[in-house]
Amino acid sequence: MYIDPAYAETLAHVGLNTVENVLNCAGDRLSAWSRTTDTVQVHLSGGASLFIKRYHYPRWRNRIKGMFRGTFFGLSRVRSEYRALATMRGLGIHAVRPVAYGERRRWHFLRSSFLITEAVPGAVSLATYAQQYGNGNPSARTFRQRQEALTVLARQVRHMHDQGVVHGDLFLRNIMIRVLGQQGCEFYFIDAGLGRRMWGKARRRRHIIDDLAGLMAVAPTFCSRTDLVRFAKTYLSLDRLDRSAAAWMASVADRSRAYRRHEALRLRYNDVFNRYLRNLERLERAPGPSGEAGHSRWVGR
Repeated sequence: MYIDPAYAETLAHVGLNTVENVLNCAGDRLSAWSRTTDTVQVHLSGGASLFIKRYHYPRWRNRIKGMFRGTFFGLSRVRSEYRALATMRGLGIHAVRPVAYGERRRWHFLRSSFLITEAVPGAVSLATYAQQYGNGNPSARTFRQRQEALTVLARQVRHMHDQGVVHGDLFLRNIMIRVLGQQGCEFYFIDAGLGRRMWGKARRRRHIIDDLAGLMAVAPTFCSRTDLVRFAKTYLSLDRLDRSAAAWMASVADRSRAYRRHEALRLRYNDVFNRYLRNLERLERAPGPSGEAGHSRWVGR
């Protein structure tokens, strides 16, 4: 396990300073779950909190598959993501702060791993935000919010690419948005396990197109064509799209088709999961037999 020295005392105080404790942590709120991954939120004093994302390789076929992806001799996903997030932050890119990572191995085969990151107060995933304020909500206020969010996002993605960094998994679910009221909004990148700096103009261009294609995969569900053109003009710093820019947009749109079906399915899962959490939160707030609000604590792996 590796811990950012600045967080050593905090993690020790809440008992998250060993691999065993982190893997067994119940957390205060379940944020995501699948068959081989889960993410829990742990509240700290003063209103701060952490996210623990865990990867599990329960069967030998999972571990052997991971071995061929580099986890045996190379870097695991959590180590790669920790390094990527730290690099991004060092370049002035808005990424969540990595706090610690750890692994459990048997005969050097990876069995479980985790990454701990700081939570961004008041932030939600862009997937959740889009489902709440997309084209399905036509009010003037939400229209302005959407336009402003697209502009800020385009600038932050362009800044990341200008630093030579590609995210590698730039989907709505891997971007957090925090609304700052009258001051607009800001975005933070997460889950950058495939992110790295790219050298070579042609190679970087291909990966940038992949980044933007992932971002665009389900964008037509929430944005109009005018929205997408505005995003492209902001990203490219153009007042008007010329023929070259239009061809570039077409290549991004063509590449995005490869992601569309899977990301649409992830959006449906996200909506179901969020509704499930809202229902549980209502149950927790409901008074129990003693008249006090109920309380439950998530049990993680």
